[in-house]
Amino acid sequence: MASAMEQFVTSVRQLSSQGQMTQLCELINKSGELLAKNLSHLDTVLGALDVQEHSLGVLAVLFVKFSMPSIPDFEMLFSQVQLFISTCNGEHIRYATDTFAGLCHQLTNALVEGKQPLRGICVLRQAIDKMQMNTNQLTSIHADLCQLCLLAKCFKPALAYLDVDMMDICKENGAYDARPFLCYYYYGGMIYTGLKNFERALYFYEQAITTPAMAVSHIMLESYKKYILVSLILLGKVQQLPKYTSQIVGRFIKVSCDMRL
Repeated sequence: MASAMEQFVTSVRQLSSQGQMTQLCELINKSGELLAKNLSHLDTVLGALDVQEHSLGVLAVLFVKFSMPSIPDFEMLFSQVQLFISTCNGEHIRYATDTFAGLCHQLTNALVEGKQPLRGICVLRQAIDKMQMNTNQLTSIHADLCQLCLLAKCFKPALAYLDVDMMDICKENGAYDARPFLCYYYYGGMIYTGLKNFERALYFYEQAITTPAMAVSHIMLESYKKYILVSLILLGKVQQLPKYTSQIVGRFIKVSCDMRL
């Protein structure tokens, strides 16, 4: 193993044992280029680190491995990620929620492209449980889980994460991203529609539509189109949007849907 990689392993071990997680996060954020230049040594690095004790170091390596232009052995990498998510230290990975969620997004994209969505459902359920501070906290991984459940036509595993009212959103890299939030409610609405729970589906589509926004996204438009259909099934008429819906959103969605329907 190259000396620079040996130093990376030593630093990860020392900072982890000292509980200096902020400094460890700074190290792994700076080490992406180093790890990418030493792809042939990454499995050796993984072998030198303990998943439970050095979770952030292992996370950094797996994230880089999944970022490669081509993955030579996907089955091996899938097994490594699966083992990591099931055994990593939840307290540690909450210091790097953006990287942890990013790894889950990479896994989701690979499984979608490989037409193997069912394989990731249990893994992402474990990932959410590791990352959440409480069961009412929404993470960007929730949308990934719902997407895989939809594609696999396996809806019930998502219900434990849909049947709760979200009271908090996990900050990833100190910020919120609206797209996973919208996708969670859009995909969730589709899952409830598939299960014929139309009342809950209508609520989920409404959440996606009424999210404060300066511009209307494609997800919001698609949510409104399904909102119309579910309203007709459930109520026999189109339910009016709440008064707090953004005027920009309300006008744009109605005009666009009138043109497309």
